[in-house]
Amino acid sequence: MIPERGTHAAMYFDDMPIGDAYLTHEAVRAVLERQDNRCAGCSAPLDAGSTYFDLRRPAICGGSHTLGNLAALCPSCHLNHMRRIREGFADHRNK
Repeated sequence: MIPERGTHAAMYFDDMPIGDAYLTHEAVRAVLERQDNRCAGCSAPLDAGSTYFDLRRPAICGGSHTLGNLAALCPSCHLNHMRRIREGFADHRNK
């Protein structure tokens, strides 16, 4: 689908649902363009071989499966993001 003329592409794609199993080339391109090919966590330049795509707010925590909730991360920020999620669930289980 192509946005109408004069419509900002990032606004159009933010509410577009993404699949659970894989990301389309269009979804990857939209996220990387929105972030200017930089990590959402530390702003480091991203390269094709080491870019991770994660939901900013995980689905299990109520996050949506949309491009607006999707972020491209470098390996270091991806590890930190996953660690924070695991710690959050560990704290939740211990209460």
